[in-house]
Amino acid sequence: MHLGVKRLTVLAVSIATLSGCQSFDGMGKKVQSVGAKHGMEILCGAGALTGAFIGYKMSDKEHKGRGAALGGVLGGALGCYAGSVWESKMKALEQIASEENIAIEVQPLNLATPVANSTTTNGGLVAFVQDESMFATESSKLTSSGQRQAQKLSQAFAQKLGDGKDDGKRRFLVVGHTDSTGSASFNQKLSEQRARAVGQVLQQAGISSSRIYYQGAGSSRPVADNSTETGRNSNRRVEISEMSSQEVLVKRVEAETSNAKYAVYSAGPARKPVASTSKPSAGKKNQEVAASVPPSTQPGSASTATAVGKGGAEPLVNFGGVPAAKAVSITSGIQPKSGGFTLVTSAQASDLPFQSCEADAPRETGRVLSLANGKPLNAHKTYEYMAGYNNRVWAERVNGNLLTITPVSILKENAAVDKQPILEVVKGYDDGNRKSLKAIKGIANTYEGETQVLYRVFTNDPGAPVSCIDVVFEKGSPKASKGQVFYPRGDSAYVAQFVPIKAS
Repeated sequence: MHLGVKRLTVLAVSIATLSGCQSFDGMGKKVQSVGAKHGMEILCGAGALTGAFIGYKMSDKEHKGRGAALGGVLGGALGCYAGSVWESKMKALEQIASEENIAIEVQPLNLATPVANSTTTNGGLVAFVQDESMFATESSKLTSSGQRQAQKLSQAFAQKLGDGKDDGKRRFLVVGHTDSTGSASFNQKLSEQRARAVGQVLQQAGISSSRIYYQGAGSSRPVADNSTETGRNSNRRVEISEMSSQEVLVKRVEAETSNAKYAVYSAGPARKPVASTSKPSAGKKNQEVAASVPPSTQPGSASTATAVGKGGAEPLVNFGGVPAAKAVSITSGIQPKSGGFTLVTSAQASDLPFQSCEADAPRETGRVLSLANGKPLNAHKTYEYMAGYNNRVWAERVNGNLLTITPVSILKENAAVDKQPILEVVKGYDDGNRKSLKAIKGIANTYEGETQVLYRVFTNDPGAPVSCIDVVFEKGSPKASKGQVFYPRGDSAYVAQFVPIKAS
């Protein structure tokens, strides 16, 4: 039956591991008739909830308030109790989406194993709400319709669990997201203020402020292409999560922090090459570093190749690469971390088309704060380093030039960057030169996978001989398995292989 729906899609990104390599499209066709209406029946009879989407984008007023609820079911029963909780929440959210003509995507938080003092893997629920009508542009104040929508959503989340009781363990997290328009810093602060505003409405619905947390992720976690209007609309969203306990809340925060899945889409416009102007400086330290790095086996490192860029321009430092548009990114194959949740199968995760650093921008994410007192979530933060990545120098010769990262500083917790790196380039090192060009201040972001970390360094000097660097580090041992250095050549971006070695 045609309902005048402008856009209705199934975003089945939460797949149980038993689903193997099933395609999203294939699953979507099978689950169009299930969702909130049959939640109890499905979970008690067929098995685990793996994904559900409520989307209402009506094309005319006549059909406003009508739509469709879609859900997904695969093996592994969560039990009738979980089914009743899911059913009531889904029905409430379905009604809100219909009444308010807003898009809401709902996903379960299924744990791989139960947390301490628990026997269930049902960790909670997360709803993604497009906020295009909730806030005015560049404002954190809820519009009149946004206030109404937030109140309805808060009332739905404030519902007691299936047995009507509330043991006080439930925790709520509101995360604000923006598109990439504007600066990363502005977007982070704006999204944090918006998340806090929604958190306050949750409190007004009867949830204790001590159980509510909020975070501003800004533009750091894109789920769609920021270069299109549709993508920007999808990225502007409010995420409301309900967790069964404080332990699950911490797991959720850690799973989302620096997750490699957010490298699929760019957090900013592509970087434009600028003519380099760096000048040599004395580099005694580079002699010591190079002496500890074995002779390179990388292509083109034995001698400096010569090449001319578009319009006859020659790079300040020729790394012997190829046009970036013709190169294959080394980021494919990184499996995003699960963080203890069953979200995406390894077969699908390894095929995610991550952007290269040349198409990305530095990202800024705020801390998770308590609505009660504004203090950061105590997520057991430590300063223990990931083995082998404790402020060491990493370097390699590239087409006869020496490129050094000092230091590589990665913490064990969430693969966070501790100290920002400095990049140094010695042009013509293999020809006997030992003077480095001007040191380049780097801005490092990390994306953590299950077994690897994508270490991404941006340069804040548009005239530097290097634009950015991507290195894939192994978590099990201090080793770089893949890497690329991007650099300007005229008005084009070029890329060369760069797999650094830890200096001894």
